[in-house]
Amino acid sequence: MVYLVLKATPVSVSANAAITNHLMDLISAKERGLLQRHCEPVELKFGVVLCEPDQPYRYLYFPMSGFISLVTQLAGHKPLEMGLIGNEGMLGVTLALGVSTAPMQAVVQGKGTAWRIELAALQQLLPECPQLRSVLQQYLFVLMAQLSQSAACMHFHSLEQRLARWLLMSHDRAHSNSFHLTHQFLADMLGVRRSGVTVAAGRMQQKECIRYSRGTISVLNRAAIEGLACECYPCGLDAYRRFLGEPLPDSSVRLMAEQGTP
Repeated sequence: MVYLVLKATPVSVSANAAITNHLMDLISAKERGLLQRHCEPVELKFGVVLCEPDQPYRYLYFPMSGFISLVTQLAGHKPLEMGLIGNEGMLGVTLALGVSTAPMQAVVQGKGTAWRIELAALQQLLPECPQLRSVLQQYLFVLMAQLSQSAACMHFHSLEQRLARWLLMSHDRAHSNSFHLTHQFLADMLGVRRSGVTVAAGRMQQKECIRYSRGTISVLNRAAIEGLACECYPCGLDAYRRFLGEPLPDSSVRLMAEQGTP
């Protein structure tokens, strides 16, 4: 898979007023004001590479909507997704430990918006913002736990279970019941053949869990997808809740609201 390295596009902050970043919400208004003074709201476009492994970050991102995929790649193999970052997290959190080098490639997988800050600006802010530093350290621990869970999931669980987990994670972060994905992109992210994803997604569509059309996946029955997923999905949520509280809006409530269900 070839990704284009493009620039994020600045957007109006008023467009994002209804959606926030959970880590920012956890710090005091004073620290949040200091942080946002050095940030700019930008548009995240599908397929854009935000950082490369073993290279210093130029910018760090606090997503408000959309989601970013953490990808690793071995020579001679296609990219493999290890984790997702949405408005529950941050890209570049290793800076909380004084590490400014990216461990993995980060690719925008779901378009949306984010607060973007230059590396040097956040380095200067962290000593002045103890709450922010503490929150980022806690999130880094949670992210490490989720990455190790993902590694075990890829080894022990079936493709259908992993696909269900991935769809739930994407649904949580998309702020929509529909998001753009091709079977080839899904296959690359899950480290399997495209034919395998086509079969697994086809079974989910037959069960009326999802609808797939022209590269767009729509979630029709979230509860049914949760029943197909492995225990890794709730484990990841529990790890986050223990340290940082409820990370995301309840997707099932959002789904019913958008469908007009009382």
